[in-house]
Amino acid sequence: MSKAGLYIHFPFCRRACFYCHFFKKKLRPRLVDALLRRLELEMGLRRDPGLALDTVYIGGGSPSLLGAGQVSRLLAAAAEHFNLGEKSEITLEANPEDLDLPLLERLRRAGVNRLSIGAQSFQGRDLAFLKRTHDAAQGRRAVEAARAAGLANVSIDLIIGLPTQTLRTQDANFRVIEALRPSHVSLYILEGVRRPATDDHDARLYFQARQALLDLGFEHYEVSNFCRPGKAARHNLKYWRMAPYLGVGPSAAGYLDGDDYRNAPDLERYGAALKKGKLPLLRTPRLDPVKRRIITGLRLLAGIPASAFVAFSAETAFLLQEGLLVRKENNLAVPAEKILLLNEILGYFI
Repeated sequence: MSKAGLYIHFPFCRRACFYCHFFKKKLRPRLVDALLRRLELEMGLRRDPGLALDTVYIGGGSPSLLGAGQVSRLLAAAAEHFNLGEKSEITLEANPEDLDLPLLERLRRAGVNRLSIGAQSFQGRDLAFLKRTHDAAQGRRAVEAARAAGLANVSIDLIIGLPTQTLRTQDANFRVIEALRPSHVSLYILEGVRRPATDDHDARLYFQARQALLDLGFEHYEVSNFCRPGKAARHNLKYWRMAPYLGVGPSAAGYLDGDDYRNAPDLERYGAALKKGKLPLLRTPRLDPVKRRIITGLRLLAGIPASAFVAFSAETAFLLQEGLLVRKENNLAVPAEKILLLNEILGYFI
């Protein structure tokens, strides 16, 4: 069995962002300790000392609201119940306004070695439209403080497709990226993959951003993700390569032994099940493993082995003829210039 990942969902935020579709709740400090106890309970119920973990991803929500001691507590529980490797990638999602040098130094000592910072933009108008509570200067300072704290592996999230954005203002964002020198950038279109027309505003912004990142030496390895050589998100790759991963916390999803599962996206249901010694699972239909491999794997620019498409010979032949799939050695992949048509392409396999 390949090494697994662990995703920990921390749902609390100071305020809810309108564009975020993950399960979240307004921060109430008294609920945080209760959640930590429940996360420990769930890890205990899923205990498997033989399960080797080489990635942990603490997401949300706003997990940068956690103190370093609380992060250390979660990682200690993971090490107690599973086989957590010493060289594991430990990622924490963070908002710029939550970060300062002392906290980042404590987080590094607690075990965090990768930071995913939700800067979203370095332009004031964009941040105002998104109703973010940090400004552009805080976004820059957060990245600089992370580096000063010894956290060299930093990813920056950016959102494109905003009505406040132009090609010129987006270019200014990438001049900031050039100066900050992160190891990874995630690029999200505000409302997802939309109109396929080549002159579409979102598409123009996306491909401008893609080219800017390529020019800065980044590799485009997944629809929304770009990295310096060797700095791809090891945890996220598990999702796209069908590697096993655990998910703990309300709404968290996992994939173990060829089956997907998801926890109840509700704090009360989540806690009530655990108090009874039961896993807080939702009933979820089993996804055909052949379709799952295609749906997840085609997100990767390198594609997946052509053998994965044997059951879809007619569909595959058509997509190859139309240039919507291409051969890359023994793999089939969506060409970069067609990547915004991914949802339409996947429709042939669902």
